[in-house]
Amino acid sequence: MKVTIATYNIQFGRGLDMKFDLDRTAGDVRGADIVSFQEVAQNWERNGGEDQAAGLANRLGYHYVFGSGFNVAATTRTSAGKPDNRRRTFGNMVASRWPIESSRTFLLPKYALSKIYDLQRCVVEAVVVTPVGKVRVYSLHLSHISSGQRVPQVQALLQIVNEAPTNGSAWDGTHTLDWTEGMEVPSLPEAALVMGDMNFTHESPEYALICGEKDARNGRVIRNTSLRDAWVVAGYKEDDGITIRSEYSGDVRIDHMFVTPSVARHVASMRIDGDAKASDHFPVFLELEVPEAGWSWL
Repeated sequence: MKVTIATYNIQFGRGLDMKFDLDRTAGDVRGADIVSFQEVAQNWERNGGEDQAAGLANRLGYHYVFGSGFNVAATTRTSAGKPDNRRRTFGNMVASRWPIESSRTFLLPKYALSKIYDLQRCVVEAVVVTPVGKVRVYSLHLSHISSGQRVPQVQALLQIVNEAPTNGSAWDGTHTLDWTEGMEVPSLPEAALVMGDMNFTHESPEYALICGEKDARNGRVIRNTSLRDAWVVAGYKEDDGITIRSEYSGDVRIDHMFVTPSVARHVASMRIDGDAKASDHFPVFLELEVPEAGWSWL
């Protein structure tokens, strides 16, 4: 079975022409079965206060979960004088053609900076029930500031991903029907995709933490259990590809898809849509060929 995955930093719906257009954003990834979005906003004045998470899901007709580390007051008073309790949020989202059984949102480490603007970052976990079995999907957006900000975030991310099956999901064990409502215990499968705008290139220490150190004689030293860069598995070189063109970051590949070895064996191809204009980033696509037997274990 072919499964199409996409990751897209949507720059809160603002395109290269500086116009907000979620129809255009959704169109860039239409056809993908599972999409990891970053820079999704809710209740911001600059784009008319739209709930972009719900807006994207409605346009695609997909299930979705959204999580944010950035969450501040945007409350106004109704005509009756009551607070409307709106929150201004900025975070990550997973949208899926298939049901999302469970989800968790984790805050990532952050150091307060004296002068430079940075945000509280998070990673959103979604367990998607595909026709070939369950798979964990992680959508994240790491700090744009420096390796010093990102390295602790990557370390926390790896702990979250690696320990998830051991730690369990929304609940564990058994309980009465009024707690479970007839649902079985949500499981956390071994197979996982970790995607998003990570603000680092293949030359960074963050990349080495995930994929293995780069040795002058032996090349990339990859451990058996390490996450794999799906871009490299698909046949590209680490320095191939551009996912953003900007004066700030340069023309680089910083939007990544890392997968467990059990998913890596199903990688068929990858591509970057360099013609997309709905964001300053380009959407990245991964094609998987998964047998009907399901995701393979090591």
